[in-house]
Amino acid sequence: MTERFHAASSSTGRANSADALGRRLRRKFILVAMGAVTAVLTLIIAGINIVNYSHVCKMADARLDYILAGKDGIDWGNEPKADPGQDAVAGKVATGNRAAVRDGRFEGMTAEAPFDTRYFTVTIAAGQVADVNTARIAAVGAKRAASIAAKLHSKGWVSGFSGNYRYTTDVQDGETTYVFVDCSRELASFHSFLSASVAISCIGWLAVLAIVAGASGAVIRPMVESYSKQKRFITDASHEIKTPLAVIDAANEVQEIESGESEWTQSIHEQVARLTALTERLVFLARMDEGSAGFTMTSIDLSEAVDKAAAPFESVAVSRGKRLSTSIASGVRAHADAAAVAQVVELLLDNATRYASEGSVIELSLRADSRGAGKGSAELVVSNAVDELPEGDLDRLFDRFYRADVSRNSKTGGSGVGLSVVRAIAEAHGGSASVCGHSNQITFIVRF
Repeated sequence: MTERFHAASSSTGRANSADALGRRLRRKFILVAMGAVTAVLTLIIAGINIVNYSHVCKMADARLDYILAGKDGIDWGNEPKADPGQDAVAGKVATGNRAAVRDGRFEGMTAEAPFDTRYFTVTIAAGQVADVNTARIAAVGAKRAASIAAKLHSKGWVSGFSGNYRYTTDVQDGETTYVFVDCSRELASFHSFLSASVAISCIGWLAVLAIVAGASGAVIRPMVESYSKQKRFITDASHEIKTPLAVIDAANEVQEIESGESEWTQSIHEQVARLTALTERLVFLARMDEGSAGFTMTSIDLSEAVDKAAAPFESVAVSRGKRLSTSIASGVRAHADAAAVAQVVELLLDNATRYASEGSVIELSLRADSRGAGKGSAELVVSNAVDELPEGDLDRLFDRFYRADVSRNSKTGGSGVGLSVVRAIAEAHGGSASVCGHSNQITFIVRF
């Protein structure tokens, strides 16, 4: 009955973990997909509207060039004549304007353009308004036209937009003529198209969001099932391995009683211990994934816990040809599980004593971390020299079963999951585990 209850509890825990993983993966999938859609839509809308705006500017500039060319003899057709003294630009009549348009001298212009173009000009000499021509526009009076041009001239601006008017300048004989073309219709059309494109894109974005949200479950389901099967295999296999390991160890002890201890029986003990530790760590990681590690979080004296866990490794380090040096600040407290903290220290020091350079010093330190995100945070650091730093990203050392050097790991007996356990415990305590290396010196930093 008890075994059945535990099996049911384990199955329930795995189901809850799978559901939580499914929700996380769905959120990530939706965020990534919608981020890509947003980026693409933004580029498309921006590109289309930039081209549209450039076209508006290009057409306005062509009209400005046409108007300025009129000063040299291009006819504006049957336009109304301005009052004497006001027609400085538009009143100069000559032949050839339609031919100029047909020949493509003014890109984008049509034969009708001269007749529907609304413009005004202002001539400034010696810093004063010398002439104003508003014969070809009704929306702007002479006073306002002079004010607009004078303001632009005082700022030194020679081209661009002033409200709905595109303008440019022509300097001759010390006089600066500002020519303004009315672009209100073109700009209104541009803004209308911009609003419509943004609105349609938002509707499309919402439609894609609905489709992605609906399809995300089917997309990530195989990943969730694979993950669940993997965890179930690890947990079940680990439990199944424990029994034959116990039988092998017991049989080995009987053999030692009957025939005496030998290097073979000692080797069997070591390998059984290694497999047992590996099994326990795999089960621990599986429970961490399921969120059922069962930590007892209390306020503990972190300094005392670290010192107590590190003490046995002084002799271990000596036996492996190294030396352990500790620098543990007193009075450092943390909200943590004492057994988990001890496990972190043991795993880091076991790793260091195995892989540190022969005859080197392993340094362990604990201090209050002033850079920590929260009050009462602490930093545990283990540093040691190595013969050669692993190539590539050092953070991969925290991956399960990652081996930087297969031959060294085989010789030293490492399983490749110890550092994974360290990171899992640190993150379960709201902290982090990281690694850095420089000049054949590798440093592990755990923040609680």
